[in-house]
Amino acid sequence: MSTPLVQLWLYNDWANNMLIEKMKQEAEKTPSVCLRLFSHIMNAQLIWLYRLNGEKPPVGVWDEHSLLTCEQYHQLASSGFKEKVYADATEIATIISYTNTKNEQFQNSFGDILLHVFNHGTYHRAQIASEMRRNGLEPINTDYISFVRI
Repeated sequence: MSTPLVQLWLYNDWANNMLIEKMKQEAEKTPSVCLRLFSHIMNAQLIWLYRLNGEKPPVGVWDEHSLLTCEQYHQLASSGFKEKVYADATEIATIISYTNTKNEQFQNSFGDILLHVFNHGTYHRAQIASEMRRNGLEPINTDYISFVRI
């Protein structure tokens, strides 16, 4: 069964994998800011996954990684989110209490957190595309509609 959260998880996984492959192909030409932004996406995904699991995240928000480490973090986060998006409706509505990176306390629904994670990745992938174009590289199209067309 495909729900909107499942679709967004599938899209996020696809878009991150597409970007990883592009960055591998253009490794010598890719501006460092692109890897910094992609590291940030991976960090945020891990941080949120660990929060949902009630665990302390192993990374900081702006830690920088190699592309190989980003790829490993993507695989870890994506498999963890796969379990989350297939949760039943009662779990999606569950309120999660967490502390953000500024040590502030918040509560949000499980589903809203997942929507945030996937939307956050889209935002920063667009920044990466802009940086690639600004530096003479043709960015890949990671629009959602491109994903559903395949």
